Amino acid sequence: MTMSQQGARTAALQWVTRLYPSAYREVHGAEVATTLADIADGGSRFGAVREAAAVAGHALRMRAGLDSARPVGRGLAGLTVYVVAMAASLSAALLAVSLLKPLDWDGERSYAPLAYAPWLLVLALLLSGRWTWARTAVGVAVGGAVLSIPVAYWSGGPSGVSENLPTVLGLVAAAVVVLAAPPDLPPTGTRARRNTALASLALGVPMLVGSLTTFQALAGPGVTESARPDPVRLFLTLAPLVLAPPAAVGLARCRFGAPFAAVVVIGGAFAYVFPHTFLTVVPYDSGRLNALVTALAGTAALILRFGLRPRFVRQRRHRRL
Repeated sequence: MTMSQQGARTAALQWVTRLYPSAYREVHGAEVATTLADIADGGSRFGAVREAAAVAGHALRMRAGLDSARPVGRGLAGLTVYVVAMAASLSAALLAVSLLKPLDWDGERSYAPLAYAPWLLVLALLLSGRWTWARTAVGVAVGGAVLSIPVAYWSGGPSGVSENLPTVLGLVAAAVVVLAAPPDLPPTGTRARRNTALASLALGVPMLVGSLTTFQALAGPGVTESARPDPVRLFLTLAPLVLAPPAAVGLARCRFGAPFAAVVVIGGAFAYVFPHTFLTVVPYDSGRLNALVTALAGTAALILRFGLRPRFVRQRRHRRL
């Protein structure tokens, strides 16, 4: 290794360790830097880069308070399975439609397969219990989403970018949630993988069937053109319905479930009663549906909370005895 390469590696290691909070860096900074240096000397370059990325992610999670010792971090870990299921279901539908010849009523529309395909790999790795590789595939999904923007501009111009940008940004947001979840709470247990499979089937199957279904467009007298539903529109309609039951159960089980559920009920009811405010910016007029489902999920959470409370009280009394 030349002097310039050694200096660049030292600077990179210092940059990674500086991401930690100062109190943690003073105690463990030298240990972290030594570990990274040993990995860089004895392993492959890809392994060193992946380990540095993992350490950088750990440092950022500590700064943001998203480690496994805090409720927000544990909440993100539980949310991960549903985020992967949603992203994979939407990606599968978009990828399937992108392979079909567009119908006359569909119009010309560009897609971004580079942003979709990695999510199917993430889902497969999660279901097989290989969470470390699944997180790596999420990083590939971020790279595919970033590359999709110039590809969309090259293939479809400004309209191609405008058509794909909201979906790509949504998939990037999903990737950020997954990567921000503490990796020491992996969704590798039977329950987590079962919930992932159920959510993926409940959302992915109707989305695939609906996206590939051809129907007669009804836009006026004499119109007979065939068309297909927009996968994004189906997603915004079906996702709240699929996520409402686990959301209600999660609210009911969390520590401050009753206050949170009450806020959700009030917020959803307010949004539903006043549909001409911020709900007008929600695509495909799905805002009222989202508000209604939110209020109903919060109500179900309150019912579950007070229904389960006597059982919890009995269990606590039994443990005291």
